[in-house]
Amino acid sequence: MKIGVFSDVHGNLEALNVCLDFYQKEGIKNFINCGDMIGYGPDSDACVKKIAALPHVYSVVGNHDAAVVDPDIEFLFNYDAKVALDTGRALLSFKSAKYISSLEESVTGAHFTAVHGTPKNPVLEYFSSVQQFYDNYDLWQGDICFVGHTHLPFYIKGTKQKAEIVLNKKDDFTLPLYDKYRYIINPGSVGKPRDNNPKTAFGIWDTTQKTFRFLRLPYDFRPTQEKMRIAGHPSFLIDSLALGL
Repeated sequence: MKIGVFSDVHGNLEALNVCLDFYQKEGIKNFINCGDMIGYGPDSDACVKKIAALPHVYSVVGNHDAAVVDPDIEFLFNYDAKVALDTGRALLSFKSAKYISSLEESVTGAHFTAVHGTPKNPVLEYFSSVQQFYDNYDLWQGDICFVGHTHLPFYIKGTKQKAEIVLNKKDDFTLPLYDKYRYIINPGSVGKPRDNNPKTAFGIWDTTQKTFRFLRLPYDFRPTQEKMRIAGHPSFLIDSLALGL
């Protein structure tokens, strides 16, 4: 079975459409969404609706999503993020807000766990080191823990005694998944990459072939930027889409 794994759409409908179109061409009908459907971009409501309508999707709540349920955590966000989040949240439909409110911080399935941050702190903590792999090793179920939040496509593979972290810099890279290791896998960000590559990032987990394919595809971010300008989003967020920041 092939499963589409994605994260951090952040209200970027143009990037999400490219991602979902690719999944459709691949015949993929099962999905894992590692959170943060809203914020930053101009189309939070449309993105939530598209994701909620997927046929078979495991979704977890991200920190931007969580602010819909608990606005008090917004103090953790920088000014630009707050402005975009407030704008997007105000335009969410009741149905979209209800869907976000229904999401759990962690989900488990056959051989995997999915969180936004880390198993120890699913919503807020960034997973970014081998030491965290050791610290969280006993806190997730299955061979793979899918994460988001950093907006960087990377993986950690190893055992409780030894592990390595690798940032993926290729637009199309297939990682073999060996039974002797466990993995942390971040597919990168669909809507706001932060690795100096503006292409949308997502992945495909092949449970039969035991592989994870990291993917990057170009999309036209200019319509997204124009909608952000009209909505009054901060200039840094607008410019960042072209720079992968």
